[in-house]
Amino acid sequence: MTFRSVVSRLGAPLIALSLTLAPLFAAAHAAENARKVTVVSFGLYGDQGVFRSEATGAAQIVASRFGGGPAVVKFNTKTGGDATVDTLAATLQGEAKKMNGESDVLFVILTSHGSPDGLAVTAGRRPVEALKPSKLAEMLERTGV
Repeated sequence: MTFRSVVSRLGAPLIALSLTLAPLFAAAHAAENARKVTVVSFGLYGDQGVFRSEATGAAQIVASRFGGGPAVVKFNTKTGGDATVDTLAATLQGEAKKMNGESDVLFVILTSHGSPDGLAVTAGRRPVEALKPSKLAEMLERTGV
């Protein structure tokens, strides 16, 4: 039996085997290179419950549609809360450290009342502050994502 006859006899089974295994290797490669989706959602205004439900609902929708892991959701209520400008900055930095800045995707969802100064941030008796667009841009720039 010559080398050529062995190859011709095994050619079809080898091709069939490679076609069977190729999708497995492709799936493993795709899983290695899959983009991670991170969702950060803040309900910044506490006097109305609609901002809490919007922050929670929007985070769930984005995470389910885009394959995101557990979403970070914070919101304020009439009596308090931890959805502040400083907490947003810290949360964005913390989540960015877990991400690949070159390939992963960060969704940021903010719900509140808007004004020419930015988004209103109020939590219980804390003084109302504004999240200015320039401040949000700085926060996002610092993440490196």
